Amino acid sequence: MRLLLYEWCCSGGMQSGIARDILQKAPLEDFLKEGRLMLEALACDAEKNADLNITVMVDATLPATEVPLFSENITVEKVPPGANGSSLLAVASESDHIILVGPETQGILLQSLIALEQAGLGDRLVNCPAPFIRAASDKQTTCAMLAAAGIPTPAGCTLPAGGSIPTGFRLPAVLKARESAGCDGLRIIQNRSDFVTPETDSRLECHISGIPGSVCCLCRTDSIVPLLPFEQLFTHAQQPVYIGGRLAHEDYHARMQSLAVRSIEALNKATQATARGWVGVDMILGSRDDGNDDRVLEINPRLTTSFIGLSRGQQGGLIYPLLNHMHGGEIHLTPWNIEACEFSVA
Repeated sequence: MRLLLYEWCCSGGMQSGIARDILQKAPLEDFLKEGRLMLEALACDAEKNADLNITVMVDATLPATEVPLFSENITVEKVPPGANGSSLLAVASESDHIILVGPETQGILLQSLIALEQAGLGDRLVNCPAPFIRAASDKQTTCAMLAAAGIPTPAGCTLPAGGSIPTGFRLPAVLKARESAGCDGLRIIQNRSDFVTPETDSRLECHISGIPGSVCCLCRTDSIVPLLPFEQLFTHAQQPVYIGGRLAHEDYHARMQSLAVRSIEALNKATQATARGWVGVDMILGSRDDGNDDRVLEINPRLTTSFIGLSRGQQGGLIYPLLNHMHGGEIHLTPWNIEACEFSVA
């Protein structure tokens, strides 16, 4: 089987007009680092399956210090300047499976997926369908759909570009772009003097105290399989930075996994589409043992950075179980190497 791995930041996406807008706010290295780690982890994991012929797309314009490193068994397709879209379609057309990784920021993930679907390659994608991605990419829409289904989310509201904090909104709060990934543009507002007028449509939500966590799931039409839950690690700052993850305490596993599965099921129903492939659910664990003060923050309709740690914890890797599950097979995982699961992207 021919498998194509495409990670937007490292595979040519940084050549786009959208990227030029993004790079006005942060240096290139900040965007490439996490993407490079994910792409290298994906290739290393997929290589554990002898039945896969793996191709990775790499931007030919990347600085030498930022180019991902792969083994000699991986085929590297260089993306020349200005050819991101056409190169993706050309290489994808020769692949049996496509794992598309990209941020939700400004519709990047959705637009990339639609381009492949319109080219008649949708059945090769190991990704969620467009309606699911469209809803999950919008943090306000996600929370509204989840809340309507009885899934607990932080109280919040939309804030248009140029908007201000509504009178009476309880602080502390969190301000985040409606379409963003990770900590992109996220800001903690302890008091009104911390507020910065948003440049894009945003969501303002109550700050929830607790343990930040995530659960990644392998999804198909009739099955959602949660993997080991992670505690997410961030810097303690007004604009937090994601720095990695470690295995959540085992006492939290069952309730985290249950909340993740129920959240994906709710979004499936609300969008009338079914999650496929890898989906991550971010949440805050409250102090109550019954989980009644836990809150779901967002759903990531794509392969997430937690893959780095989870992949290290599986001797046989996770790409094969992911593909096998997509085709209706059973998931057979080896015992987890717990110590290997902890990872850093700092």
